[in-house]
Amino acid sequence: MLVMIADDDEMTRTVLRTMLQKAGHVVVAEADSGTAVLDQCNRQHPDVLFLDINMPGMSGFEVLEQLRPIYPQLHVIMISASSTLENVRAAAKFGVIGFLVKPFTPEKVLEILKATEPSI
Repeated sequence: MLVMIADDDEMTRTVLRTMLQKAGHVVVAEADSGTAVLDQCNRQHPDVLFLDINMPGMSGFEVLEQLRPIYPQLHVIMISASSTLENVRAAAKFGVIGFLVKPFTPEKVLEILKATEPSI
């Protein structure tokens, strides 16, 4: 499974990358802004995207507005420090398959990923 991590916080990307690699997943790209997410998705074509809601340039939801028509099959897991009802509803509107709340555990990351495996 090819995974991309998009979060403006370098520590979050590092921790998530380490968790994913230890579980045997291939992290093909990372991005720290909304525009970088679009660029890297076009270059790397990941199966799964871990996408932060709040990033410079454009929000995760704005990124999804542009990605969904091009990559409808992309499995997206939103990352946020705040799992407000508004954020969860907005994520569901875009067909997001999971919501990862910071701080997260390796168990939670793998649980969300495992839920994607039958459809990948």
